[in-house]
Amino acid sequence: MPVNPEKDTLKIIDIVYQRKRVVLVFAFAAFALGITARLLKPREYKAETFFILKNHLYADKTYLYSKDMRYINYYGSEDDIERLVALIESDTIQNTLISELNLMKHYKADSTSDKEVRLLKKTIAKKVKIMRTPQKSASLSYTDKSPEMAAKIANRYLQLLEYTLRTNYNSVRKDVQHSLQDKIAQEDRSIALLTDSLARMRKYYGIYQIINPARENMMLNGNIENNGHPEFAEGLELIQNLESIKDQAVTDRAEHISLLNQYVTGEKADDLSLIQLIKVAEPPLKPSDMGIVATSIISLILGAAFGIIYAILQYRIKQA
Repeated sequence: MPVNPEKDTLKIIDIVYQRKRVVLVFAFAAFALGITARLLKPREYKAETFFILKNHLYADKTYLYSKDMRYINYYGSEDDIERLVALIESDTIQNTLISELNLMKHYKADSTSDKEVRLLKKTIAKKVKIMRTPQKSASLSYTDKSPEMAAKIANRYLQLLEYTLRTNYNSVRKDVQHSLQDKIAQEDRSIALLTDSLARMRKYYGIYQIINPARENMMLNGNIENNGHPEFAEGLELIQNLESIKDQAVTDRAEHISLLNQYVTGEKADDLSLIQLIKVAEPPLKPSDMGIVATSIISLILGAAFGIIYAILQYRIKQA
């Protein structure tokens, strides 16, 4: 049987018209429920703080000592924003926030109940939103029934997120520093031991020339003459080997000290601020939820839509 869209549309209109009372009942019922819920629900306020996330690679030793940084962006990428989002549910951050702002009392939660503490942390995490703006900056917003508390939480949350991200980054740098410091200390001991051994061997064999073949400017003017020591040849080989090992150890130690100095640059947390604050969150003047007019219109539309669906289904059932 061919489908006639125009005829079907007229049929639906006729069905709805015949059952207009049902549609009106649904519409006004939804309107009443929407207005009641709107009046009973506490108003919510959204406080927003805006910031620019800096690119931490600019402070990394790989780029800090590079001669070409043209391709490194000044600002953080989407991945950096995602790292901030991942830290929203950090226990350390939430515990600090709850303690400093006395959120247990504010949200009427029992601090002795693990279940209520977990629920409070989930509630806090849901109220925080971090978004990228079209201007390449970012915003952190927090929604609460108190405009003053919403602003306080938004500002403090951003501070804690930045501090945690910065501390995590610096901890990686410090791990490398400690590894280099341990290696340099080990090389110092090895060089001291080699120096002592070389001094004793030179005194015993009477060989005081620099005879390390690894040094390109040494081994001047032919062979070293025998000084008459019965073990001269053996001493020459031993001293040559030790000198080569010591020279390489000194070279490695100098490179490691240079690397350590590069990693130490900007190691303090205060030297590596990762966020440039643009606008501090202030207590909002207007609530962020829908007003009575918007709630009324949406409730009427949804109620009427459900009423139409119900009227059509009722007609289909009777025709079956």
